Amino acid sequence: MMEAFDTFKDTLKERKESIRCCYKISDTDVECLFKLIELGEPKTSVELGKIMGLSKTTVENSMKKLIELGLVERIKVDGKKIGRPKFLYVISDSFQERVKADLKRCAEKILSATS
Repeated sequence: MMEAFDTFKDTLKERKESIRCCYKISDTDVECLFKLIELGEPKTSVELGKIMGLSKTTVENSMKKLIELGLVERIKVDGKKIGRPKFLYVISDSFQERVKADLKRCAEKILSATS
């Protein structure tokens, strides 16, 4: 299963522009998505921001869009009782199937518009 996902990650990198166009997301959103995939483990917005050289707010804004699209999930971390809750971001379980289906649907729309 992991080997298949690694192959899928390589394929995704080749289709970066298609993903950006299909989901109508920014380059930063795509970079955050790809970095989360590359890391292969849940990360907080602070951790992801440090790795990517982005602010926590920039990462959180991208994660919000990716969550709305169903590509990323947010997991609340139990722990401290004082202050704001801490969240981890992780790629959605249905990510692979979702992206394949969405890219296919986008391609069909583009092809039908040109014929």
